[in-house]
Amino acid sequence: MDQVTEFNRLQFLIMVDGPLEAAELLDRIRTRLPDAVPYRRDSVDVRGNLLEINPNEGADPRLAATDEDDYLHFRWRVELTPTDRTVDEDHQVALARELLQAIEGPQVRATVCAAFEDRV
Repeated sequence: MDQVTEFNRLQFLIMVDGPLEAAELLDRIRTRLPDAVPYRRDSVDVRGNLLEINPNEGADPRLAATDEDDYLHFRWRVELTPTDRTVDEDHQVALARELLQAIEGPQVRATVCAAFEDRV
C-alpha cells in the first residue's frame, strides 16, 4: 500500500448526536485531551491530527432516533485527518477510544466511522 493510501486510511470520523453546540463539543474534547492545541474556530491540532467539528448536512433528529444507520443522521461530524506522517493505526485507534470517552455522556451519543472501527 502506498504512503498516501495508508495515510488516507487513517482518517476517521466520529458522528455525534445530542444537544451540544459545536463550542461545547470542542470544550469537552479539550478538557479531556488538554494537549489539543487550538487551530481555528471549531478545530484543534491533537496528537498528530487536525480535528474539525462540522455540522452534518444529513442530520435528521427523527432518523437519528429510529433509523438502522442512525449515526448517518447525527448532528455533528468530528473529522480527524492525520498531519504527522508517524501516526499509525494503533495510534488512531487509541485516540478514537479516548475521544469517544470524552464526547459521550448523558443525552450525547457518538459513533466512530473508520477503516479500523472494528478495533475501537
